Amino acid sequence: MSEYLKETTGAATLGIWRIDEDEEALKHYIGGDSFPVLQQFTDKKRRLEWLATRCVLKMLGIVDSIVYAPSRRPFLSNGRMHISISHSFPFVTVIASQDFFVGIDIEALGRGYVRIADKYLTLGEKSWINYANAKQMALVWSAKEALYKLPGMEGLNSFVDMTVLPVEEVQTRGILQMRVRLQELVQLFNLEYRFLDGYVITWVACNPRLMEWDGKQ
Repeated sequence: MSEYLKETTGAATLGIWRIDEDEEALKHYIGGDSFPVLQQFTDKKRRLEWLATRCVLKMLGIVDSIVYAPSRRPFLSNGRMHISISHSFPFVTVIASQDFFVGIDIEALGRGYVRIADKYLTLGEKSWINYANAKQMALVWSAKEALYKLPGMEGLNSFVDMTVLPVEEVQTRGILQMRVRLQELVQLFNLEYRFLDGYVITWVACNPRLMEWDGKQ
């Protein structure tokens, strides 16, 4: 039986699904017998992730279909909620909010973060991060991925425009802060995170009225 979690965090609702089922079981949970989009995917894991994403949406009470902007940011067809999606097999995560911009990311702790450290760590982050600490390395990467999914972040040159403030004592679940520079503006964001079975999930929900720059689609 699949493991899943639904919770409300601030002004957003978060759903996490661990895929243990086959395609038929996921289809049965979703309901209906026609899934033409699946014909686009030949990879078995990708098909399961697509179906599990629809399972999470149903779990969250969302029945509208997903459409994508040119930036590949997902939207609901009714346009009344903001959503963000991330998956790293066997997990699928979704965050949704009626009023807030949202971003979510999930990453495995076992990725080779040290090898790509210079691509995503700033000098400030290197001053406090222990490269041997897989949780710190994964958390910083995941936080930047989640924040980059917010509207308006397309203008960032790279992850070096984002700086995670020190998180020297990583908890099983916690809050971190990130400073973001976009052109001449600097904004501070709060993100939440949790570790689950060798993965880290990081998410952000941001009131559009508190952002210093416009959230362009």
